[in-house]
Amino acid sequence: MYCVIQELQLKRADTLGAYKDLMVETNPFNYTRTIPQYGYFECGERYKRPIKKAYKISIHESKRINGVVAKKQFVVTTINYYAFATDWFSLGEYYEKTSDIADKLNTDQDTIYKLIESKITPLAQRIRDEFMQSEEYIAIQRRKVLIDEHGKRKLLFAEKYNVPDSEYDYCFNVFGEMVNAEYYETIVGGEGIQGIFRQLQSL
Repeated sequence: MYCVIQELQLKRADTLGAYKDLMVETNPFNYTRTIPQYGYFECGERYKRPIKKAYKISIHESKRINGVVAKKQFVVTTINYYAFATDWFSLGEYYEKTSDIADKLNTDQDTIYKLIESKITPLAQRIRDEFMQSEEYIAIQRRKVLIDEHGKRKLLFAEKYNVPDSEYDYCFNVFGEMVNAEYYETIVGGEGIQGIFRQLQSL
């Protein structure tokens, strides 16, 4: 009993590359305030994914019965190259399939898992290593850093002025640019939460 991974050539490229742009937007559900609350979303053109490969994963068994080789083959699934590249593949999602194969081969599911993992692990690592050199991956990582820094600025703002961190979004955008200096001064000059209460009471 063994696992086989067959590389397939696809006719169409994966079209779900990461978006290239990050755009500032205002919260359309901000009904309780007269000032805009700023958020962000990914948009625009997507990164092209030129690699047209997929991998068919199957379990095989060969037995010699009365001098004749009898073969069995069970397909587990077929995985797109970029599912491995972006670490979306999870063998646990195929519990029923692997369990059914184990039953048909009179073995336990753990044996099937180990056979598949032994083949998939090096393949997935090689693909991820390749993807980490791509323009798309580098852009994704830069965006993660930007968003993480945004979150840190919000927490520091909340601690410094003793306000909910969401108040930062009324003063600055995801890029750290001030978008409402007047409200910012209301928070700073009004000693944080008291300034916010006064602003709300004036509505």
